Amino acid sequence: MKRRNKFAYTVLAFLTLTIISSCDDDEQDLIVQEQQEEEQEPEQPMTDNSQSVVINEIKYLGEDTIEILNNGNDTVDLNDYWLCLGPGQYVQLSTLTPVSGSLELASGDYVVVNSTLPDAQGGLGLYNSDAFTNADALVDFVQWGAAGSARENIAVAANQWSAGDFIPLVANEESSIAYDGEGNGSTDWAETATVTFGAVNVVTEPETISLASFNVTITNVVNYLDAQIFNTPDGASEPGPVTVAGGAYSVDFQAVPGTKLNFATMQVVSNDWFYGPTGAGVALFENGIPVTGDITDQIYLWDSGTEEEDEATFTSEPGGAEAGEPDDDITVRMVTTDVTDMVKVTLAYDEPTRTFTLNIKNIQGAMATDPVILSPGIVVLHALANPLFDAGQPERQLGLAKIAVQGNPADLFEWFTEKGSTGAPLRLSSSYSVFSPGIVYAFGDASDPVFTQGEAAVAGSGLEELAEDGNNGVMFDYVTSQLNLPAAKSNEAAPIGPGESLTFSLNDVPEGYKLGFNTMFVFTNDWFLAYNNSGFPLWDENGSPKSGTEATLKTYLYDSGTEVDQTVGFGADQAPWQSGPNTGAADGNTAVRRVSEIEDVQFGKGLISSPAGVVGIEDPRGGYNVVKVTVTPN
Repeated sequence: MKRRNKFAYTVLAFLTLTIISSCDDDEQDLIVQEQQEEEQEPEQPMTDNSQSVVINEIKYLGEDTIEILNNGNDTVDLNDYWLCLGPGQYVQLSTLTPVSGSLELASGDYVVVNSTLPDAQGGLGLYNSDAFTNADALVDFVQWGAAGSARENIAVAANQWSAGDFIPLVANEESSIAYDGEGNGSTDWAETATVTFGAVNVVTEPETISLASFNVTITNVVNYLDAQIFNTPDGASEPGPVTVAGGAYSVDFQAVPGTKLNFATMQVVSNDWFYGPTGAGVALFENGIPVTGDITDQIYLWDSGTEEEDEATFTSEPGGAEAGEPDDDITVRMVTTDVTDMVKVTLAYDEPTRTFTLNIKNIQGAMATDPVILSPGIVVLHALANPLFDAGQPERQLGLAKIAVQGNPADLFEWFTEKGSTGAPLRLSSSYSVFSPGIVYAFGDASDPVFTQGEAAVAGSGLEELAEDGNNGVMFDYVTSQLNLPAAKSNEAAPIGPGESLTFSLNDVPEGYKLGFNTMFVFTNDWFLAYNNSGFPLWDENGSPKSGTEATLKTYLYDSGTEVDQTVGFGADQAPWQSGPNTGAADGNTAVRRVSEIEDVQFGKGLISSPAGVVGIEDPRGGYNVVKVTVTPN
């Protein structure tokens, strides 16, 4: 039992006097005589001053702090006392320098010390010797977070605690747990927002902090990779249609595995028909091998749904002035799957230059019911389906109808190649790449705790492992174990390509916290995608969890500064092609910085400049167009 104050003894004396006054004279004489005999015996001193010493307040989040109170009558020397959490986790008080107070602890005084405490759960014993398994040596005990700590059974034997009892964890780092001065159980302790080390405990309710869980989705939206107009027939010196059998258009372009081809060219002797592949396009590689030869069986004749078919308004020249009536069916639909008597479409590939040649030839076979005339058109290289149209849906009014009706690809080409306010592309992706498995985390500080733009990667943070090799495990351990922050690894363990997503379940995020995330841009040496250093606010100004794609806007491409950069998609020391993890020369510039330009060798677009390193899809500034980030409260 913890020692009580003098109030109890005052009550005892009062009761004794009351009893004496109510007795007859003989009884009173006997009682007085017994009292006198007791008073003649010398007062027995307390054999264990330790019972007057209690653990009075503890702060185990942030700066670990312990307050001890002497609520007895005599000074107690604590130099030989010990604090013990369990086997191998103990410290003698004489080895600690008090924050305040003295280890020669006078009656009613406090001594405050710093000693390492567990954040999640623990049981702290105060001992008057190092006999940690001896109940007689245990002076006081307190347990938080969970039952079953190492010295709980000793505390139970010493009548200092009840088996299975514990104090709930505090809600935030600013709080401590404070003793009320009576009893030996969790109900005698309370979380307090008013820390009073070295003074009387004051219990105030901590501010209630709302928690929320979020689903985070990081989508690889790499799609439009190049667009080219073709308008000059083979052997001609001026743009124009292909009007005779044997005539053709040829288009040269570069591409990498994962790329698809689509194109559109008008069948001029029609109101609004055009030749092209399905919306899915033609895969340019199979198992990494370039596709070559005749691909006509993948080419169809399509109706754009723009004009009603009427031979009276057919035109024999692209851009003809005559126009037909609007089509009753405004959807893009197939006219025929067999165009082998109209056109022949082939692919050739030159290995040294990595160049494909697309050839669209006017066959004008004997079975063709109408003359075949081909108009100028457009070629689009893409990674996702349906870059030009969705079969069964209305034409998008971006310029395909102008090709199908007038043979003019200018509007559609300008849409694909439009630039943002900084001069970077609005829609064309800079490169083809997959994303590595990633990590998301939430933090309450002013800036991201994992990396700082302009400074070198922090050793042990896991940034190098993630940015170079796509390993998210080290960073996850750093965030959860060392920073004690909410975090989640992606539910997908394999890299994700265009159209696929990394998904995360981020739980128990305190109100006011912000989102940080990292995933490697895999076809590089050490580049990663992340939100800017300030973090994305997960809560709005009204304290409600946010939802939507707003986090996309300030997501950027960063160079971690750990490895020398090689051409995107062609580096021998890049993760898909390197001999092993952490392979590659060290970067002379170790600062984490945004990637301000990319030399596109994959598709031959040349230098793409984005001073801010913008990666969000269709950011009005223009950029690399590779990612969309979606946050949804769970």
